Amino acid sequence: MADMARRELLTDDERGRLFGIPEGESELIRHYTLSPAEFDLAADRRGSRNRLGFAVQLCLLRYPGFGLRAGEAVPEALLTYLAHQLGLSAAAFRDYSRRTQTRLDHAGELFGYLGLRPFIRADVPLALDLAAAAAWSTDKGEPIAHGIVEGLRSAKIILPAPDTIERAGLAGRARARRKAAEALVAPLAPEQLGRLDALLVNDAALNATRFAWLRDIPESPSTTNINDLLDRLSFVRGIGISADDAIATVHEHRFRQFVREGAVAPAFLLSDYSANRRRATLIASLIDLEMRLADAAIDMFDKLVGSLFSRARRGQERRYQA
Repeated sequence: MADMARRELLTDDERGRLFGIPEGESELIRHYTLSPAEFDLAADRRGSRNRLGFAVQLCLLRYPGFGLRAGEAVPEALLTYLAHQLGLSAAAFRDYSRRTQTRLDHAGELFGYLGLRPFIRADVPLALDLAAAAAWSTDKGEPIAHGIVEGLRSAKIILPAPDTIERAGLAGRARARRKAAEALVAPLAPEQLGRLDALLVNDAALNATRFAWLRDIPESPSTTNINDLLDRLSFVRGIGISADDAIATVHEHRFRQFVREGAVAPAFLLSDYSANRRRATLIASLIDLEMRLADAAIDMFDKLVGSLFSRARRGQERRYQA
C-alpha cells in the first residue's frame, strides 16, 4: 500500500523565509555584520579558510540558528560579505568546508562563546508548548513555526532540523485545537450536550437534520419566512448557550475557525469528528447562527414594513388620481 502523503505545516516559500539564509543586502548587514569582538575571535584563527569558516559558523548559529549543517551550501552573497569584512577571498571557504574535524572543533568553541546548546529529545515538550501557545490564536503554519523558532532562540537552543520544527508545529496545533474545543464544551450541562448531539440526527418531519434546517436561512421577505426565521432563532436560544462566555473562553481567531468549519461541513462529516471537536464546532456555529438569524429577522421585518408603506402610498396616489 502506498504511503499516505505526510501532512505539512509550511509551504516552500514559508520555509525559505523562516529557515533560509538571507542573501539581500539589508538582511546581510542586519544579521551578519561582525562586532569588533567577533572580528577578533575569527581573525585569531590560523589561516584564511579557518578565519572565514569560523565566521560563517558564528553567523549561522546566530541566524537562522541552525549553525553550519553538513553538506549545506552557503550562499555566495554571505561568503562575499563576511570575506570582505575579514579582508579575505570568499574562495577560501572551499577548503574549510571539507575539513570535518575543524568544523566540529569550531562549533564546540562557538557554542560556549554564544551560550548555546544543541536541541535534544528532552526539549521536545518545550517545542510542543511553544507551538501550542502560538497556535492558540491561529491555524496558519508560519506564525506557529515562528513561535517555536523564537522560543528556542530565547532559550539559547540551537534549532533542530526544519522537519522537527514542522512536526512539533503540527502536534502543537492539534493540541491547541483540542484545548479550545475542551474549553468551549466544558461549561455545558449534559442536557445541552444532548441537544447538540441531536442536531446531527435526521428529523423525519424536516427530511433533514436540525443543523441543516438551521443553516438554511430564508431570504425572501414574507410573513411565512419571517416566522420561519423566528422559529429557528427560538430553537437556537432554547439550547441556552452563552455567547459571551464562549467567546471569552477561546481566542477570537480560533473561535472563527470553528465557525468556518461548521458553515461548510455536512452533518455526516461533523458526525465523524471527535466528540469535543464536533460539539465545539456546533457551539460556535449556533452562536454565529443566533446573530445571523436575529439580523436576518430584523432585516426582513424592515423590508416587510417598507413594502407595506410602499403599497399604502401607491394606493393613496391612485385614489388621488381618480
